[in-house]
Amino acid sequence: MASQTDESILTMLRDSAKDYLSSLDPISRFARRSGGDSDNDLSCWKEIAELGWLALMLPESIEGSGLELSEACLLAELMGEFQFGEPFVEACVLPSVIVRHALEDNEEGALEIAKHLIDGHRRLAFAWQEEPGQYFVENISTITDDKSVSGRKRFVANAFDDSILLVVVKNEAQNIELVAVDASGPGVEIHSRPFGLGCQAEITFSSAPILGGSPLLSGAHACAAIERALDAGRLALAAQMTGAARGCLNKTLAYVGQREQFDRAIGSFQTVQHRCVDMFIEIRLASESWQNAVRCYLNNADADETQAAISRAKARSGKAAMMVAKQSVQLHGAMGFAEETGVGLYLRAAMADSASLGSVHEHQRRFSELYRRHKTSGMEEGSGPENKTEEGGDPREWSDEAFRQRLRVWLNEYYPKQLKQNDRRPFLRLRGEDLNEWLRLLNDHGWRAPAWPQEYGGMGLSFSKQRIYQEEMERAAVGRIIDTGESQLGPTLMKWGTREQREHYLPRILDCTDVWCQGYSEPGSGSDLASLRTKAVRDGNEFVVNGQKIWTTHATDATHIFTLVRTGNFDKKQQGISFLLIDLSSPGIDIRPIDNIAGEDEFCEVFFDDVRVPAENLVGELHEGWTVAKTLLGHERIWLGSAAMAKTALDLAERLVKQRGLGDDVGVQDRLGELAGDLYDYQLLYASICDAVAESGEAPGPEASMLKVYVGELQQRITEFSHAISGEYGGVVGDVRIGELETDIHWPLMMARPVTIYAGANEIQRDILAKAVLGMPRAK
Repeated sequence: MASQTDESILTMLRDSAKDYLSSLDPISRFARRSGGDSDNDLSCWKEIAELGWLALMLPESIEGSGLELSEACLLAELMGEFQFGEPFVEACVLPSVIVRHALEDNEEGALEIAKHLIDGHRRLAFAWQEEPGQYFVENISTITDDKSVSGRKRFVANAFDDSILLVVVKNEAQNIELVAVDASGPGVEIHSRPFGLGCQAEITFSSAPILGGSPLLSGAHACAAIERALDAGRLALAAQMTGAARGCLNKTLAYVGQREQFDRAIGSFQTVQHRCVDMFIEIRLASESWQNAVRCYLNNADADETQAAISRAKARSGKAAMMVAKQSVQLHGAMGFAEETGVGLYLRAAMADSASLGSVHEHQRRFSELYRRHKTSGMEEGSGPENKTEEGGDPREWSDEAFRQRLRVWLNEYYPKQLKQNDRRPFLRLRGEDLNEWLRLLNDHGWRAPAWPQEYGGMGLSFSKQRIYQEEMERAAVGRIIDTGESQLGPTLMKWGTREQREHYLPRILDCTDVWCQGYSEPGSGSDLASLRTKAVRDGNEFVVNGQKIWTTHATDATHIFTLVRTGNFDKKQQGISFLLIDLSSPGIDIRPIDNIAGEDEFCEVFFDDVRVPAENLVGELHEGWTVAKTLLGHERIWLGSAAMAKTALDLAERLVKQRGLGDDVGVQDRLGELAGDLYDYQLLYASICDAVAESGEAPGPEASMLKVYVGELQQRITEFSHAISGEYGGVVGDVRIGELETDIHWPLMMARPVTIYAGANEIQRDILAKAVLGMPRAK
């Protein structure tokens, strides 16, 4: 969020906030507030004023800290995590933005308001809304005669008798103004009610005097300042709700880790672990969403882009806060229903914050409208290259943008049009000679093996350029490529293979002389690879292999297989496994295709009957194949987490909505917008994890498992949506014409099923996240 020079400021702010907030007792403080003890709240307000938090966003020239919304959101996030419960967003963030704008119009009045943010003796309340569901400053009926205010405001957060009210009004010329009113003055009647961890009020003004005798802001400048303040408030609330979700999850993890049932911690039960993992993923998505929106806000990005990001952040964070709080009450059992545990405070706060400044539903719908406008306005990234770029030079030395442009130009010229993914086959995989010819073409032109070092014939690209490489392949609708020789075996040989193995096999992988498949899974083993039973017995200078592999993708198209075999029996089943390279033309090998539910035969069974394999084909040490096989799991999770197939599925769903004439169906559009929002947030998360890997230079950690979990299930939700809106067409197996769209509803729905199964089922990935990331207990 901040530049490197700001990191020390953020660290100090974060540390001091944690120290102060962790010293408070939210349960007792909420009990006092519920009992009407507002004096305690004001004393706390003065304390955070002394810490400098209230003046955080004010200019240094008027004794503020001169910081930005990003720092205020950091504080709001921590306040949510520790359930501070004070009206920081409503009584600090919103007024701070107003003051900064008002300094230009009414400096004296702005300074008078600013002093309350500096000393904390009086709270500020922003009174703008008059009707439920109001998003913009429009249809304002509260009026001013330049001296006083008359009208009514609703949903005013934390308005007390000691507050200064910042009121949005219309003057006699029907222009918007913002004025200050003393809540304890004549003509002000406040009717409060509990709201979340604080209160909310309806305020009636009857010729209430304006403080200072003149407005703080007027006309177009007032409207711009108010909208800017509301956007800042929505983002700070998003950060606060994300922090609350994180604090609630932490509280739940602590509870399920020590609470025992049936002689074991309930946190060791898989169903509990998987719920916690889903909460964790929702929090990560929310965090990426609000941080991206803050960047758009501060960088003055395109107006529609910024508004879409803000609405997405508010909707996502509200959804996450509610989901985590509800699940936490459930996982606390009967204790979750007891006020004294404090878990209910998170649900109470989530209900209030998710409803304030626009509900989840309202922001979801607003995002959907902005998203559709964006899609139909031609604002998406251009569909073709702008200028042909000269080839030559070392791609490692090109800038990222130059690399992207050169690859885009090349793909546009050379990729066969007949092999592009399309509406009929949105997840098309290249196979056989189609695949081999394309890979050879890449190799001949220097675009093969982006991750391989140049010394082995690859491109030697940085991780950031590898990501661009994948994005441009997806953008050009290149068919899905399964090349385990390049992606898995090659890097394995570079790390574990002998010099002779590298010199022999690596060039043959690049020119497709050898085409490889992976032999890991076995009948009855599933994701439990360590339970494999295929045996290899040493006989002189050879291994004799017997057993069976299953779900071997494209084995009928391959010439060789790299496989895990049992070579010894030890206490740990991960020991005694070895990694062998086997020529599929060897005597004793039988390959049988397996038809899948999409009508494809890409999976195969491979049988080994006394197959003799040269001992020199052992990769790594004998019995240490498990260590060899794990080499690439992290990067595999990264690339499997690409949003490409989900995006392709969503594009098809949008065209299907149009051709079915469902553009005016509110329910369909809401659901489509929700799926688009999920993809939007996921792409932010994916980019963040990729950037972290690129910056660290290290292999992705277990946290990358969340990518495969979320995007696979998102792809399934999208294809299921397409089926649901297809009516009778949804039952047709094969090609069907719907309006001007020729597609196949059955095929993508079926092809989406295995994405949550292969490369480690999502249940296994959730197990990894629960134990390795969340630190949840293992079963005894």
